[in-house]
Amino acid sequence: MSNWRTLEDLYSLYYKEIFRYLLQRTRNRDLALDLAQDTFLKAFHGLASFKGNSSVKTWLYTIAHNTFINWYRRETRYSSYPIEEIQPLEQDIYRLPEDAVTQKAEQEQLLKAILSLKDDYQHVIILREFQELSYEEMTDILDWKLSKVKTNLHRAKLELRKHLQRTEVDTNEM
Repeated sequence: MSNWRTLEDLYSLYYKEIFRYLLQRTRNRDLALDLAQDTFLKAFHGLASFKGNSSVKTWLYTIAHNTFINWYRRETRYSSYPIEEIQPLEQDIYRLPEDAVTQKAEQEQLLKAILSLKDDYQHVIILREFQELSYEEMTDILDWKLSKVKTNLHRAKLELRKHLQRTEVDTNEM
């Protein structure tokens, strides 16, 4: 808890990260905003119950993950959204337009491959590779054993690799 002193500090430190995680899970900006707000409301109301057994970051990710799961269970259908809503074209440095188009196509191909995986595999890929969380943080968030996290991550990467290789073969044959 040393990185923050007030609720505002907590919010400013972790809001963008939690929002990005929820945006990757929902693929809907407005929904991710709502779920992020719900996550922080739950965290603020439950702050007194935080025991400090994990980091505040892990605790917030756990709340965000459970908030997403609860929303997902309530939804009857799960729509897909264009990649622009997930990965807006924001440039931090100058790139050639051709490079930007190539990168966008690669991102879209990767996202489609990730979305083709089963949910457990999607969870571990997003938490580890996009959110850059440790294995310990992932075990706390998903409430899994370390061996299950590592096994699912390994299998997810294998499946992702197979899917991308099949896509590459299909593209080369055309």
